[in-house]
Amino acid sequence: MSSRGMIVIGILFATLILPGTASACSCMWGGPFTKVALGTELIVLGEVTSHYKNSMDVNVLEVFKGIQESKTIRVWGDTGALCRPYVSHFPIGTTWLLAVQKTTGEHPPSFWERLFPSPRTSDYAISICGDFWLQVRDERAVGRIALPEFSSALQWVPLQDMLAWLRSGGTAPKLSPSSLSGSGR
Repeated sequence: MSSRGMIVIGILFATLILPGTASACSCMWGGPFTKVALGTELIVLGEVTSHYKNSMDVNVLEVFKGIQESKTIRVWGDTGALCRPYVSHFPIGTTWLLAVQKTTGEHPPSFWERLFPSPRTSDYAISICGDFWLQVRDERAVGRIALPEFSSALQWVPLQDMLAWLRSGGTAPKLSPSSLSGSGR
């Protein structure tokens, strides 16, 4: 067999074994936290306790939406081809408001997933197709809270105001975010 034929067979074989490796994330920004968060299954206030590959364990401090019995949840981030933020964006010891969805985990693991473990059906994933997280800093919720368009600008509101907004299901009180000067994500 010619070397050209071997290359073609190699490419076809790699495509069959690693079907998801060539795909990349493609999504539109869905909006700021106040627009996208309430549409998720679970919203929690939690502290990041550890990272493992492309996942992070989060100690749940309070649940605002959904049902979560466990004090710790696993949240999966990006592998390089998913529409999720990298978990390195969420340093260990930091506190966040996270709006997450359950992972699927319904198919048997592929070769690629054995290298990068798949989430369990009880785990969660966080999307990058909108701002599904706010960092808690100095008793403030910080992030893209209510920006009408995507930008690198960040806003903040007093943490207690954001918590009250979440507890009310987004009905009250109206949030008035302030610009956070000189800072990016």
